[in-house]
Amino acid sequence: MIRIIIILFLITNVALAQQQQYVRLNDCYESMLVNYPLTNQSEIYKQSSDLSIQNMKAAWLPNAELKAQASYQSDAITVEILALGYSFGFEAEKDQYKASIDVNQLIYDWGRIKSAKQLENVNLKVNQQNTQVELNKIKEQINKFYFAILILQRNEELLGVMLNDLEIREKSVESGVKNGVLLSSDLSALKAEKIRAKQSILEIRNQRFATIDVMSEITGLNLSYEAEFKIPEYDLDSSESIIRPELILFNYQKEKLDATSGLVSKQNKPTVFAFTQLGYGKPGLNMVNDQFDAYYYVGVGLSWKFWDWSKTKREKQILSLNKDLISTHESSFNKQVEIALKNESSKIYIYTEAIESDKEIIKLREEVSESARSKLDNGIITSTDYITELSKETQAKINYETHKIQLVQSKVNYLYIKGEI
Repeated sequence: MIRIIIILFLITNVALAQQQQYVRLNDCYESMLVNYPLTNQSEIYKQSSDLSIQNMKAAWLPNAELKAQASYQSDAITVEILALGYSFGFEAEKDQYKASIDVNQLIYDWGRIKSAKQLENVNLKVNQQNTQVELNKIKEQINKFYFAILILQRNEELLGVMLNDLEIREKSVESGVKNGVLLSSDLSALKAEKIRAKQSILEIRNQRFATIDVMSEITGLNLSYEAEFKIPEYDLDSSESIIRPELILFNYQKEKLDATSGLVSKQNKPTVFAFTQLGYGKPGLNMVNDQFDAYYYVGVGLSWKFWDWSKTKREKQILSLNKDLISTHESSFNKQVEIALKNESSKIYIYTEAIESDKEIIKLREEVSESARSKLDNGIITSTDYITELSKETQAKINYETHKIQLVQSKVNYLYIKGEI
């Protein structure tokens, strides 16, 4: 039983290891959205907004302030009364002492705090959506590096096939040289071409490794140099709807300006509040009494800035103009999207047509190479002639594979521009 469990465990680990060798485009997207530093901004914005709203709510709570002062004045009130031949009166103290607690309670603010909270909520949406826009732009970088890796991966494979063919031809030519059918220069040409092919493979491999390193940094994935990147499969739909995060951001920005305008319109509205003061000092409220005494008073107040020289009106006009600017940016963005979509549509058509041509070219090149291979074995042509035909066949296959990958890349770019991935 234990032996069976161990075997199953090893099989599972091998399957997982093999599975980890494959990298998909969606895996890169998902990992980036989890690991990229910008992802933390949304939560930070949320925490900051919650604290701001708590401060706004605190405006409805009583506001208490402790005050204390001691003063001495050069003169004070003196009262002298003459009546019936008598003189009497009082003189206020020149030194005064007072300590008090002032309490203010907001009763009605004409919706200021409510409007401020609405503005803060919209501001949170703007900030978080702006983060989404920035993260979405990183997808464009992922697309670029992902498909670059795919092209390098296929180029390396095809050059490897060419190198294998050269090694086979080298043995055949070496035999021909020994038998006196071929010249030693034919063997040297094959060896030189083999070295050049190895050099090209090494350069492409180093470029692929460097690009994988960049992809690892962007996505947060621990990508192996031996990982195989899979060509994604996407179908283009006929929908014309654009769902880019930038468009949502434009709407939130307009909503923010509307909320700001609503708050501005309430700035000059009346405010009703209650107040009280509890104090102890010399003198108290009774100026005649020259002893320390406790006192208090309560009341209701009204504050109304009823004239601001049209400042509020101008601020609302500025907000309206800013809203027009956002609409202009939105129109410009939509125009750029339309141009980009047409550009990618054109590329899709070009690559589709090129692939069909590539198939015909490859078929013809394979026939030529096969003929050249036979002629080389029979000493009819030199190895240089054969290398030329083999290189053309390899280049035709590289073009074919590159166009296939570029076709998929254009489809992915098209869907990205529309906001569907």
